[in-house]
Amino acid sequence: MSKNRVIALSLITIGLAMIMWTIFGQKPLYRASSTVIIDVVSPGILAIEDITKLQEAHYLAYKTYMETQREIIRSKRVADYVIKNLGLKDTADKVLKRLEVDIIKGTRVIKISAINKDPEIARCTANEFARVYANPNLSQIEWNNTRVQNFADTPAEPVKPNKNLSIILLAIFITAAGISVISFSEPTGGIAKDLNDIVASLQLPVLGSVPVIKIYRNIKTKADIDRVVETDPVCMASEAYRLIRAKLLSSLNSSGSVAKSIIITSSAPNEGKTISAVNLAIMTARSGESALLVDAHIEKPRVHAVFNIDGDSGFTDYLSGGADFDSVVRRSGINNLSIVTSGNASYNSAKAIALKNIKLFLESSSARFSKVIFDAPSVAFLGDMAALLSICDGTILIVEGNGATKDLLNSSKELLRKKGANIIGVILNNVSF
Repeated sequence: MSKNRVIALSLITIGLAMIMWTIFGQKPLYRASSTVIIDVVSPGILAIEDITKLQEAHYLAYKTYMETQREIIRSKRVADYVIKNLGLKDTADKVLKRLEVDIIKGTRVIKISAINKDPEIARCTANEFARVYANPNLSQIEWNNTRVQNFADTPAEPVKPNKNLSIILLAIFITAAGISVISFSEPTGGIAKDLNDIVASLQLPVLGSVPVIKIYRNIKTKADIDRVVETDPVCMASEAYRLIRAKLLSSLNSSGSVAKSIIITSSAPNEGKTISAVNLAIMTARSGESALLVDAHIEKPRVHAVFNIDGDSGFTDYLSGGADFDSVVRRSGINNLSIVTSGNASYNSAKAIALKNIKLFLESSSARFSKVIFDAPSVAFLGDMAALLSICDGTILIVEGNGATKDLLNSSKELLRKKGANIIGVILNNVSF
């Protein structure tokens, strides 16, 4: 388990424990409220009906008066009388800590609320604060013309803890916790974050990195992205493919390999095999070599759509014996580059002769073209096309630049080796610079 996941699970456990304690561990608290009405009689203070007629200064005087009355109610002197009258054992500070005094906006009413574990003590305390404040005979203090509007009833339900709110928060917390665990979870083996990480993990040469290709300027559509070296030869992605081809040729020359046939695959689907195969084929053709691009992705072919040609009579038709080599080779519209689409024939119906015909296809294509590039499925979905691995001169592994796992990369490498592939190197695709 990853360190981040351990931290996430620990925080979730603590959070759940706190919420469960809030719901079931706390003793219930009850709130009882009484209200008093303050009649303003002092000549320096305005009656409410006159406030709206006067300026803001007069309203501020009224506001100050009401706030003063609130502080009087919350005073230690009033609390001492309440404690004495009720025979409470608590100190004035403790009683006042559990007292809430609120001015009801726009009125002359003040609400006095007492909170206690005993609902009866809460009722008595709220009512006694109201009596002491409103009746000078109880406290021997005369400070205003005030009367009690409502006495508090004994509360039936506790105000704390709010179990309904806590349950809602618990549901929200559990949902957020699940998302956090998923977010903090890392696949086994960790993420390959950059070129150095891939080199260290795979011990394979890296041919280059292709940046994320965005819609801008000359690149306006998905079709432009698919053939980026043609639509915008000077952009970063085109330069990347140019460097990859040069490094590929250099590594092949230094090893003494002719490597006329290359199969391009990946560790997982949707990592950029087709775009890599297409642009390397175009780059090869533009350098003056005769190139053949073959769509060996039988289940999800795309090469025919990239070059806007029909997919009839292609690779599977040749493998099944339904077409000869010349009939499946198509013009691409680019000098020196020819295309073989995936075709329409059912490859599964021709398994008995497929392996033999794959070798024959490679012999014919290698005789006519200086480079043959196969756009193949990802390693796990190669199926019978895995026969190409041992027949082709070299294999290139495409790796997604933002999330490939080290375990997946290594398992792909081992599977390719077991199938007899000569892994030339790795291309890191969709890299954010």
